[in-house]
Amino acid sequence: MVGLGKPSIAAEAYIQAYLADPGGWYWSTILLHDPKEMVLQRVLAIVEQAKLPDHEEALGQLGAGPLEDMMSDELLDHLHHWLPFTPAMRYALGQVRMSAEHPALQRRLEAMLSR
Repeated sequence: MVGLGKPSIAAEAYIQAYLADPGGWYWSTILLHDPKEMVLQRVLAIVEQAKLPDHEEALGQLGAGPLEDMMSDELLDHLHHWLPFTPAMRYALGQVRMSAEHPALQRRLEAMLSR
């Protein structure tokens, strides 16, 4: 992974660095610099290794940041393959503000979270 003048870093080292210091790595999951497919891969890799309660801050940041920014039927179609959700994924998705989303999308996410 390379980003904004930062040196290259292996995927596993990146995930561990993000989990240890999400505030220091926030820039790597915002959608301004990289394609959303790449950001989604990063987010999913982080969520896959995150454990509650140790990584609550990182998961919350991913939910309120990139997952919220990408919220759509397309994202939920992709996340459908992750069902049933792990506690870490449930927590991250629980941080997404859905009040501005279409009611059908809200209901769809609620149904997925209840599985």
